[in-house]
Amino acid sequence: MTNQIANIGILVKDFSKVSEINAVLHAYSDNIISRSGMPYKEKNVRLINVTLESSPEVVNALSAKLSVINGVSSKIMTFDL
Repeated sequence: MTNQIANIGILVKDFSKVSEINAVLHAYSDNIISRSGMPYKEKNVRLINVTLESSPEVVNALSAKLSVINGVSSKIMTFDL
């Protein structure tokens, strides 16, 4: 299957889960093009944007692993190459 460019938006409500998030992202580091994070202090959440190039299966697996972490949710936006 062809690769796609994907952006995964991650909303972190529980900051104590950051090490779990980092472990998941590290497991997919070969596919990650860029990553940026920012605190949204007014809402007491953190936002992380991850851009990667990979197959749809890998993108979905990464998002699913993030979403099962309590206090974390993720959404995917994809672009076919």
